[in-house]
Order: sequence, then C-alpha cells, then structure tokens
Amino acid sequence: MSQSDAKGADIRPGRLRAEDYVRNFSDLHPPLNRHEAFVEAERCYFCDDAPCTTACPTSIDIPLFIRQIATDRAEGAARTIFDQNILGGMCARVCP
Repeated sequence: MSQSDAKGADIRPGRLRAEDYVRNFSDLHPPLNRHEAFVEAERCYFCDDAPCTTACPTSIDIPLFIRQIATDRAEGAARTIFDQNILGGMCARVCP
C-alpha cells in the first residue's frame, strides 16, 4: 500500500464536529444522584452466597459497598471499590 493510499476520508483528522465528540464521549447514562443511589442500594438482597461478587472479575465486596452507600458512607464505598480495583470508576460503566 502506498502512502497516498493510506490517506483516506476515514483517517483524516477533524472529520467530526465538536457536538459529535461531546455525544460520543459522554456517559450513556448519567451517574446516580444521592437519592437514586439510596433507592438502588435498597434493592440489594444481600444474598449469603453473593453471586454478584462471584461474577465480578475483580472480586469487589459488592454487598459491603452497597451497605456503605445505603448508610450514607459514599467515601467508604469508594474506598472499598478502589482497594480492589484501581480502575474502579469503570465499574459503574460496565456493571448494572
């Protein structure tokens, strides 16, 4: 492939408008506010076998951080997540 063939419409810089970048790189679902987080935390069954923890690829103690959210200890919940996964912010984007 010659160098001129490598330059095509698909690889030119600046092909997206600024609005497209904002839409493409923003969160699909906005983060939960404090009240929404409390409501979601109340939905947890706190199962004995915690299948959510078993399914988590980083083995985060999910019931613990949900309890921390339910008791208004958001910093403790964040610490629980980040102690197990330095990229813990991705958890909210990947898991339900």
